Amino acid sequence: MLFVVQFASAQTGISSPYSRFGIGQLESKSVNSRLKAMGGIANAISSNRFVNPSNPASYSGFDSLSFLFDAGLNASRVVFKTSTQTEIGTNATLNYFSLGFPVTKRWHSAIGLLPYSEVGYNVVIPYENNEIGSYNKAFAGEGGLNQVFIGNSFALNKNFSIGANITYVFGRYSSSALIYFPDSSLYANTMAAVRTQANDFIFDYGLLYKKDLGNNYQLSLGAVFSQKIKLDVKQDYLLKSMFGGVDGNIEYVLDTIIYSPSVKGKIVLPPSAGIGAVFEKKDSWLVGIDANWQNWKNFTAFGVNDSLIDAWNVAVGGQYTPNFTSISGYWKRVTYRAGFRYNQTYLQINGQPINEFGVSFGMGLPLPRTLTTIDLSVEVGKKGTTAYNLIQENFINFTMGVSLYERWFVKRKYD
Repeated sequence: MLFVVQFASAQTGISSPYSRFGIGQLESKSVNSRLKAMGGIANAISSNRFVNPSNPASYSGFDSLSFLFDAGLNASRVVFKTSTQTEIGTNATLNYFSLGFPVTKRWHSAIGLLPYSEVGYNVVIPYENNEIGSYNKAFAGEGGLNQVFIGNSFALNKNFSIGANITYVFGRYSSSALIYFPDSSLYANTMAAVRTQANDFIFDYGLLYKKDLGNNYQLSLGAVFSQKIKLDVKQDYLLKSMFGGVDGNIEYVLDTIIYSPSVKGKIVLPPSAGIGAVFEKKDSWLVGIDANWQNWKNFTAFGVNDSLIDAWNVAVGGQYTPNFTSISGYWKRVTYRAGFRYNQTYLQINGQPINEFGVSFGMGLPLPRTLTTIDLSVEVGKKGTTAYNLIQENFINFTMGVSLYERWFVKRKYD
C-alpha cells in the first residue's frame, strides 16, 4: 500500500491543456472498470463482487464472509485539434485499488486509493511584435491530487443502508509560464513557477434503498452528498529571469525577482450531490441512470476565484450476462456492458462551456471455478471544440481491472 501511494503521488496520467485551470482535470470515484464500461453509473449500484466508493452506502452489499480486492490500470490516447493544428498524446497509469470486507453482519467497510484530480499539459503559443520580433509563451504543468479513503456502511434494515467515506486528499501539482525569444540570444527569458501541495481530509455520505420486486427483480435508489471543504495547502512561488532553460537546454539564472516559499492558504472545494436509480434482474441484467452536480462557482484558491462554473453530468448504462451459471459455454458467463455519459465541466473559456461526452463498452471475464473476474472497458469520446479559438480533444480510454473475490471468514470443518 505504501508503494502504491508513493507511485500514485509521482505519476501524471493525462495530457490536457484544459487541466491548467482550477485544480486540474477532476476524476470521479466511479473509476472501477465495471462502472466505466457502463458510462460511470454508480450512485445506486451495490454489489458483492466489487467495491463502489461513489456511494459508501453500497458497501452493505458485501457478503458477510467475503473479502474483495479491486485494482485497475488505465491507458489513453488523445488527439488534440485546433482549427490549424493536430497533436497526439498517450498516457498509462495505475488507476485505482480498493479493499472491501465485513465487520459485522450489518457493518461493512472499505479502503482504497483513487485519483482526485490530474494536471498535465505543455502548450507553446507564438507571438510577433514589431519592436522586439518574435517571442513565445510556454505554459506547462504536471502532478495532481490523490485520495485515500476509509468508508463504512450500516444496514439499518433489509432495504435501507447509510454510509460515509473519510478521505485523505494529498499530492502536489506545479505550473509554469515562460516567455522566451527563439530568434535572439540577447533577450533574457522570464519564468514564473508555482508549486501547490495539499494535505487534508474531506467527507462524503451516501444513502441506498433496495426493494425486491419478486422473481429476482430489484429496484435500487441511491443518493450521495459531499460537504464544502476548505483544503489546507502550501504554495511555493518563484519569478526569475534567465538565459536558456528551453527545450532541455542549460538554464543560467540572472536574477531571482520574487521567491515566496511555503505560503499557507486554503482551497475551497464546493459541495456536490448526486442521485441514481438501477433496475435489475439479479445475476442477469441491469440498467441504470445517474445525475450529479457540483457548485464550482464558489471555488476559490488562496482567496481568489477562478471564474469556474457549476459542473453536472448525466450517465446511463447497463450490463447483461446470458447465463451466469452455465457450465458448458464460457461466453454465456461473460458479462457485457455499455453506457453513455455527458458532462458539463467546470470550465468556461472565451465565454464557451467546455463539455465532454463519452460512449463506453466492456466485458467481465470470469476466471474458472471462482467469482473473480478480469474486467475490460473502452471509452470513446470528445471534449471541447475547435470553435472560438479553443482545443478539441478526441480521446480513447482503456481500463483493465481485476476484481478478486475470496471467502476469508469461513470456519472450515474439513480441509
